[in-house]
Amino acid sequence: MEPYLKEGDQVLAFSLLGVKRGDVVVFRHRSKIFIKRVEKVSDDSIFVSGDNKKDSLEIGKISKRDIIGKVVFKI
Repeated sequence: MEPYLKEGDQVLAFSLLGVKRGDVVVFRHRSKIFIKRVEKVSDDSIFVSGDNKKDSLEIGKISKRDIIGKVVFKI
């Protein structure tokens, strides 16, 4: 997620907020936790990607159920 977030940055995320394109979300994927930016929202899933395209792990589409929260503040 560089340059927006760097390794070791801490974030505050809320789970009760709606998610829209451009938001940064925390989610579970294959038993790990990731932070990525929302590129597209559909009825039951979202498409996410990292800001740093050349170093970002390609994840793509995830279920809305896997979202832990939306990042609202970085420390």
